[in-house]
Amino acid sequence: MKIIEGLEKQGVYVTTLSALGIPCTKKFLKAGYSVAAELARRSTSPVYADRHTLTATAKQLLLYPEIFWWGTSERLLKIIEAYLQLPVAYDGLSVYYSLANGRNAGPRKWHRDKEDWKMVKVCVYLNDVDENGGPYECIRPDVNDYLVSTLRPKYRVLTHRKLEEHLNLQTTDWITSCTGQAGTVIFADTARYYHRGKPPVNCDRSAIFFSYFSQRPKHPFFCGRSPLSDQQLARLAEPLPPHLRQSVTWRKRLPGIGRYIPKNRVKV
Repeated sequence: MKIIEGLEKQGVYVTTLSALGIPCTKKFLKAGYSVAAELARRSTSPVYADRHTLTATAKQLLLYPEIFWWGTSERLLKIIEAYLQLPVAYDGLSVYYSLANGRNAGPRKWHRDKEDWKMVKVCVYLNDVDENGGPYECIRPDVNDYLVSTLRPKYRVLTHRKLEEHLNLQTTDWITSCTGQAGTVIFADTARYYHRGKPPVNCDRSAIFFSYFSQRPKHPFFCGRSPLSDQQLARLAEPLPPHLRQSVTWRKRLPGIGRYIPKNRVKV
C-alpha cells in the first residue's frame, strides 16, 4: 500500500530488493550483474565511443531467463495491478549500461512514455548511484501538472535547459532525484510524469528496467520496447502459471487490428 500511495501522490516510490522480498532475488541479481559486466566490457570498444547508453540484446537476455522471470513475480504484478486498477500487462525488460559522459540525449532528456494513460516501470540499480551517477529523476506533482497542461505537442521532449526556461524556476526543488545503493528499487509512473535518467558524469550506471501497463493500452504501437520479440516473450512465459502467463501474452487478446500493430523499434 505504501508503494501504491507513493505512485498515486508523487508518481514514484523508492524501496529495496530486501524490503520487497521477492523469491529468487539472489539468482536475479547474479544474472543482472553478469549482463552488466558484459555491457561494461563492450563499452570499452571504440565502436561505442559516440554512444551514451548500451542495451542488452535479446540473445543476452535469453541466456539469463531468471531476470525476465523476476519481473513476473506474483507479488510484483499484484502491486502494479492494484495501482493500475486494471489487469496488468508485462512488457518485458531492458538492461541499460549508461556511460558517464554527461551527454544529454535519448532517455536522458525529459519526457513522458506514450504506451498508456497510466503505467509503471520498475528500475533496479545494479551499482551505487549518487547525484552524479545518473539517478532516475521525475518532476514534482504540482510542477508536472503545469507541464502536462502547457507543453505542446502533448508528449514534447525537452533538454534540461529547455525545461528550466519553460518553468522559469531558479531552483531544482521541483525534481525528485532517486539516488541509492545497488539493490535500490524504484517504482515510477512514467506515463503520467515527466522523467529522465540524469546524465552520469562521475561513474557509469547499470540498471534494469521492467515495464508494465494495462492489457488494453492506449497506444499498442509504442508498446514492446523490450529487445525480446513476441515469440521470445511467449517462450519465456511457457513455464509460468496460466494467470501469470496472461500478463506476458496480452497482445494476443487485443481487439481487432490492435493485435497486429507492429512493435515500435525506437532504439536508445
